Amino acid sequence: MSEAQASLAPGSILELAQSTKKQWELGQIRLIASGTLAQDGTLQPSSPREGTWQLSIRSIEKAASFTPAPSAQVFTLIAGDFAQLEVDGHQHGLEPLRPLKFDTGNPVEASQPAEELLIVHVAAEPAQVRATVRIVELSKKREQYLFDGQLGIMVQGSAKLLLGDSEQQLNLRDTVVGSDAAEPRISGRGFMAVASFDQP
Repeated sequence: MSEAQASLAPGSILELAQSTKKQWELGQIRLIASGTLAQDGTLQPSSPREGTWQLSIRSIEKAASFTPAPSAQVFTLIAGDFAQLEVDGHQHGLEPLRPLKFDTGNPVEASQPAEELLIVHVAAEPAQVRATVRIVELSKKREQYLFDGQLGIMVQGSAKLLLGDSEQQLNLRDTVVGSDAAEPRISGRGFMAVASFDQP
């Protein structure tokens, strides 16, 4: 498997099990996707080096510092209770399912976690892409649509991807590529992290 997923086809599922595994200063990285944002608002795949945004799932296993790439970062804790980050001299508590956004090129300090933590990590070059993350509670009564420029990561519970008349079970921490044309919908119980990439 290459560094980035081969395709960001509308309505496709990017499986966590197929992602690249690497190390970072705090633990492991599973790179889900990286790419650019086209003028029409769709996501186009590219290598992390050439891309303007990136999505990964990362573990925090130890106290350490890391220096972010020159980009805006959003950390969302999806497994574990709490992490403490020091960003530019300020303390930030990372709590479950509460996205924390920061923008710095200085080293970030992470405290020793009581257990292994998992985060959804989104990075974007702010001059070219604006990245936001929101947590959506899923319902079987009201389907969650995903649109152009959006990636939906299943972080808790159980759900299905509905695409036209077909449906496919989503595994925990799998990611769905949004699309205005294909209209992928998510139905189930639990929570999804929706990462949106827009023109700045």
